[in-house]
Amino acid sequence: MHYAALIIISLLTTVSASYQNPLIYEYPFAGTKEDKRESSSYKFKWPIHKVAIIGAGGGGLVAYREFKRMGYQVRIFERDSVPGGNWHYTDEVPQNAPVPNLDPSEADFRPHIPPSDVLLPYEENFVGIEPGKMLNARREHRAPKPIWHSLTSTAPKQNQELRELPWPDHIPLTLTQNHLQRYVRTFASLHEINSNDNSPNTSYNTRVERVDKRFDADGRKVGWTLTLRKFIETGPTSYKIQWWTEDFDAIVVASGRFSAPNLPRIPGLSQWAQLYPELISHSRQYRRPEEFANQTVLVVGGSVSGTEIAEDISGKAKKVFLSVRPHEDSVFRETRNMYLSRVPNNVSIVPEIKFFHPLPIRPTDSSSGIQSGEIELINGTLLRGFDKVIFATGFRYAFPFLPQYHDASLRPNETIPSASGRPQPLVTDGTHIRSLHLDLFYIEEPTIGFINMNLGIESFMYSEFAASAIAKVWAGQAKLPSTKQMWELHWKRVRDAGGAYGGQFMYLGSAKEAAMVRYIVGWLNEDAVKYGGHQIDGPSENRHQVFLVWVVAQFPDYNVKSNQSAFSVSGGSFGLDVEEQRRLVETWTAGRDDW
Repeated sequence: MHYAALIIISLLTTVSASYQNPLIYEYPFAGTKEDKRESSSYKFKWPIHKVAIIGAGGGGLVAYREFKRMGYQVRIFERDSVPGGNWHYTDEVPQNAPVPNLDPSEADFRPHIPPSDVLLPYEENFVGIEPGKMLNARREHRAPKPIWHSLTSTAPKQNQELRELPWPDHIPLTLTQNHLQRYVRTFASLHEINSNDNSPNTSYNTRVERVDKRFDADGRKVGWTLTLRKFIETGPTSYKIQWWTEDFDAIVVASGRFSAPNLPRIPGLSQWAQLYPELISHSRQYRRPEEFANQTVLVVGGSVSGTEIAEDISGKAKKVFLSVRPHEDSVFRETRNMYLSRVPNNVSIVPEIKFFHPLPIRPTDSSSGIQSGEIELINGTLLRGFDKVIFATGFRYAFPFLPQYHDASLRPNETIPSASGRPQPLVTDGTHIRSLHLDLFYIEEPTIGFINMNLGIESFMYSEFAASAIAKVWAGQAKLPSTKQMWELHWKRVRDAGGAYGGQFMYLGSAKEAAMVRYIVGWLNEDAVKYGGHQIDGPSENRHQVFLVWVVAQFPDYNVKSNQSAFSVSGGSFGLDVEEQRRLVETWTAGRDDW
């Protein structure tokens, strides 16, 4: 036991090192040195007092708190009926994901703009609506979230909390979706912006359809105009839609990363989805394993959702296959291998799919569904006899309310020619967001900020630092580099990524996340001395230690020592073999009620 205790102490030293000395910091993505002179900093074209926040998930709520704390006028818009973002679980499922994928500019939703010849505010009433059409109208507006009933957190509770609202001791270390749903709503109530608080600073059931530049009488840009759409159920078979506009100085996009489903371009898949849309689904529609009882199911995708759904349904389904594509050079490889280590033995892991062989035209008696269809794998194996296929193949970035900053024509290694005068886009193919400084500020228009758009972050913790950075910059209490230097830093980052954007571009992971937080804390505190404003504290130093112990307990067959890069912070190594892992967990969990 003394040996395991020494291991814990050494872990604490290793993983906390990256958060010490927060004023010793450097730009987290590239070796380029920033010009810290005030004369070279970015100058905003108009003062920022009134801010719109799009989304009332954890990131949006934290942003609201930070902006209100600093004296801004803030309005938060949420398309759902309550706060919570992805953690608002309902049995209601989203609509079928389109096959093939839609253009990212409408992959989340297709904006509904009121007729051009009407004056706003404008209202339309719908009465005598069939139940199925009522359901579709509500689902299309609010977008049921992509979580299932038995979903649990992918990190311990210490890594899923806001410093203002620590978890009670009796709550288990691994959180259910219900814990997280109630936690986010509790945080909203703490700041009087829950849906039942009737706060004038919130508008629920409200979707942002467009964000457009606003000009004054002399043609100068002075802010943004939001076109808003509210869905109101007026009875069991009736509803109304209200449209209006509101003006703001700046916009925070906190709409999340999990709204636009991605389905791979596999030959033959479109025909299967067209003939049997009820049998081909995306993981965002999965809710409970009972709907797959006694069926043969193919789950496509070997990351977190795919492996956990395969595990969840394996106790009810007759047979489960999990199709996994190789990711040998991917930053996601370690996470995938960790979750694959927990897949039950009764789940058959098979290679990537090459081809969906054509199905016969759907007969009048279609009770056999897709069972006669053949699926060919890349190794030549033919599989058949499936009742359903679930694609756990992720999501794409999409901001339908900003279509002017989407350009699907660009390849990963292409950009807009500078001589064209057109802005560099935010979104192209949906695998990444480009043109951001620190993944927070749109370089072309730094009055648009983004919260929690990275992968591989602790979103609750990270949102506090991201929101502080945006709020302080817009208040003049911290400075951005000049537009020229922000682009230089960005292009250096692209070159370091191999000269092209891609699916790994927005991934941080523990080491880069720690570097980013250290940079934000040092930058904001240094600028607070120069320009005024409060100092901010860095995060808790034991979070990575707790996370490691949690990983060892949750994935007992995964060898942390041989896969240490997944848990390395600033080059540190945990260096534990499997037996040492077990002793570590025994020591750490002794006498604790929350395991």
